[in-house]
Amino acid sequence: VAKHGAMAHLIMADQNRSSSAASKRILERAYALKTPDEAKALYGDWAVSYDQHLEQGLNYIAPACIAQILVNVLADRTASILDIGCGTGLVGAYLVGHGYSAIDGLDFSAEMLNQARSKQIYQKLLPGDLNTVLDIPDQTYDAGISCGTFTHGHVKADALDEILRVLKPGACFACTIHREVWQSAGFGSKFAQLTASGVAELESMNEQPFYENAPDDGRFCVIRRL
Repeated sequence: VAKHGAMAHLIMADQNRSSSAASKRILERAYALKTPDEAKALYGDWAVSYDQHLEQGLNYIAPACIAQILVNVLADRTASILDIGCGTGLVGAYLVGHGYSAIDGLDFSAEMLNQARSKQIYQKLLPGDLNTVLDIPDQTYDAGISCGTFTHGHVKADALDEILRVLKPGACFACTIHREVWQSAGFGSKFAQLTASGVAELESMNEQPFYENAPDDGRFCVIRRL
């Protein structure tokens, strides 16, 4: 029995190493993205195995962290929230766990939205591309949240204009921004512009890791629409 148990343990360890290696390869592909079209192709391919690769293969802690950051600034559990770049619903699941009940999801990948739909987390799932105008009326939501959207090959900082448009005055937007695109995608200058124009303010920003036991590669922000 002990011999069989040891063999099973070795097989499981080998499978875990294989899964981790596959997860790292697909993450490298994600970080090599140059255009939104490349991103859409990747997430279409990745949708079915996305949760497994990120949560099990890479110990992805960012969704839990950004959900907690929203909890810290949004006491009303009935507030209407837009999960921007919702993917398969990783962030939405944490929000439901914190007691929020009025969450809509937005993503540009139909395959990702299909995965999110199966979890029955969201009231509505909306197709939308942050590089264009969203089919959402002005001042619709009490809050917004986004995890992993502001990264390599996705959207530029000007997308914040469209996000803020669909938030109500006083609404908060909790989001992650990859450290490597902070300057190159224009986020530093965009926040300065939004503050100077009186549209919004950067209420807080912390540098934290996206993955457990990894470097602080993310900037976790709260933006307040004025």
